[in-house]
Amino acid sequence: MSVFDQLQPFVSLCQACGLIPYTTKHNSVTGKFERFTFSIGNFSTWWFLLVLVLQISIVVLIGQLNEELQGAVLSTDRNIPTTMIVLTGVSSTAFLAQLVSSRWIVLKYRRLGNAVEAVQKAESLFGEKFIAEHQSSIKTRFLAGFAVIVIMTISGMFLFEPLHAALLPKDLNVFLTTALFAVLASVNVMFDCSLLFVYICYYIIAHYIQLISLRFKEEDNDDFHATVRKGTEKINVMRRNALIFDYLCRASSEINSVFSFPLLFLLGIKFVTIVTSGFISIYRFIHTNTLLLETGFWVNPFVCCTEIIRIWIYLAIVEMPVNQVRLLHERVTAMSLSGFPKIFCEKVMALLVQLDEDRVHLSAAGLFKVGMHLVPALTGAGVTYMVILLQN
Repeated sequence: MSVFDQLQPFVSLCQACGLIPYTTKHNSVTGKFERFTFSIGNFSTWWFLLVLVLQISIVVLIGQLNEELQGAVLSTDRNIPTTMIVLTGVSSTAFLAQLVSSRWIVLKYRRLGNAVEAVQKAESLFGEKFIAEHQSSIKTRFLAGFAVIVIMTISGMFLFEPLHAALLPKDLNVFLTTALFAVLASVNVMFDCSLLFVYICYYIIAHYIQLISLRFKEEDNDDFHATVRKGTEKINVMRRNALIFDYLCRASSEINSVFSFPLLFLLGIKFVTIVTSGFISIYRFIHTNTLLLETGFWVNPFVCCTEIIRIWIYLAIVEMPVNQVRLLHERVTAMSLSGFPKIFCEKVMALLVQLDEDRVHLSAAGLFKVGMHLVPALTGAGVTYMVILLQN
């Protein structure tokens, strides 16, 4: 079964929260996935537009109420430093600006289509039998991710309830209050679905690179030696593996072009949010007589911890294909040293030249490579900024 045939629950979730306006088209004969389609006549497209309007309206409304609340508190509580008000406003604006990055996917429809086509070509080269014998765990991973999204959304809404009560007018009826909270919940779900979307894309690439490496298991070397006289057949297999890897690199390149700018934007947003929430959390323990900080005591520690986890997940996600390429490179290198005939070793070395990590590495808008190697730099920068803010 193609990995795309297992994505229907995930696609339905993305459609429900207004993340994508796409629908899946299946082959009329086989009933299998064929491609993602975009049409103004699809129900999912109109639902996408409706949710977008509702989310933008709620964001504008919450922004206005937030400004009024900050102005009222600043005029009544002189213990609040101006730095904290500015940081809170910047952090709130940056958080809501994630709506822009989540809609970036819509603008890159053709890029995603090219990535899907490249993966489908790789699947055809693997063969249905081989794919069926090595099924991905994408459904299990989706269910786990969906459970985490639900838990995070419910926890966030519960902890933010005191702030929502302070922001919203007292005379709102039950219907409007329920509608507002439902739209806010959909916004949070959509933001986390964007993270899950990135994860699914890079997991698919990493999974199929791993399948290539399964063909080079060391325990299978004896079989290769036993049948190595069939040089033409083995060379064709090696060429097919190289072509599969080339298709996967094309898919990775297309995906990187989709997520390059959004990930840079999101990393910046989440870094500012972590510094702000961490600063406010520490400031709360130093100054206990601040009125604003008495409302929603656990909000800032919760935001700080969850955003740190999200950054760590982003960095780990984009390294999945890179790690699989490293393992594949090691396995093919071991094969090249196993005493195969010269002509076969030449094909192995030609494949080794193609196994370059940079072909699947994500670049943040061309500025730097994104990966776990950024953790020390981000940690040091975050601690430095918080120390500077606390000294002021």
